[in-house]
Amino acid sequence: MAIIKAPNEKYNGVSASLTFVNGQAETDDDWLIQWFKERGYEVMEEEKKKTKKSE
Repeated sequence: MAIIKAPNEKYNGVSASLTFVNGQAETDDDWLIQWFKERGYEVMEEEKKKTKKSE
């Protein structure tokens, strides 16, 4: 999951299919994450946890 921060911290609306509330939106879509990074948005990504299957 990643949090996308809009340049305007008070922005409420939809951009590139994400709904922003108070300048923030969340997504786990890698394509959208990259799209927003390329356009200068601040992107905070959580580390993906590795799961280990029990045998």
